[in-house]
Amino acid sequence: MMLIDGRLFEPQVLPMILFGSSKPLAYVLNPKVASTFAMNFVFFANHGYRFFEPFDIYRSRHALLRFEGPEMDRHALKTYYSLAPETFSFVRDPLQRFISGFLNKVFTAGDPHYFGYRDQLTSLYGIDLSPEADPRQSIVAFARLIAATKKQGTIDVHFRPQHLNLAIDSRFTVETILRLEEPEAMQAFCARWVGVERAKELLAIRMNERPKYTNHDVLSDELIDLVRTIYAKDYAVFYSGAENLLAA
Repeated sequence: MMLIDGRLFEPQVLPMILFGSSKPLAYVLNPKVASTFAMNFVFFANHGYRFFEPFDIYRSRHALLRFEGPEMDRHALKTYYSLAPETFSFVRDPLQRFISGFLNKVFTAGDPHYFGYRDQLTSLYGIDLSPEADPRQSIVAFARLIAATKKQGTIDVHFRPQHLNLAIDSRFTVETILRLEEPEAMQAFCARWVGVERAKELLAIRMNERPKYTNHDVLSDELIDLVRTIYAKDYAVFYSGAENLLAA
């Protein structure tokens, strides 16, 4: 057990938490939901300038302090205790997030770290990721595989339900959760830390490459049905009563 903000937690239920050394602000990682922006925003809030390579902030050893899992860095924990930061994260319509993750991590070779994952999917699970593959069929095959995974906590973090990434069912609390579909709310939150103009500038910067394919290339009724089943709790927790924001 460990103590954070006066509460006891099992280390394994904690999400990944990233923060700087001076501002009481901590980002709770939720991949494929403006996570690159969020990490760079936290860096900017602490330094007053941007990290030199936005995407490479993920592999930086010094840009942000972080902790997750059972092995906790003592310096990071001491800093976290002293700052008592406000925790925040972003969520996204699960269908849009699933498509983005598939096109970025699975269907293209854009991320070299995912070669092994793609190798398993195509070699062991029969998912066609070849240059000739039909993306609409491949994403449905991938969604069926995710739907058949009984332990959702074992799913790759980019496709794991968002309520698990944010440890919503644990005693850990993310104080501010913002929807990606509500840019005004995101801007207002960021402006509290860096000012209105800087918030606008940061949010206007595109920090990841645009995928080769679009939603139109992969959408189908079967995909929509599968995603709504897989991520039913995400829709209930984060999007209940917000149907106008959801992809149809």
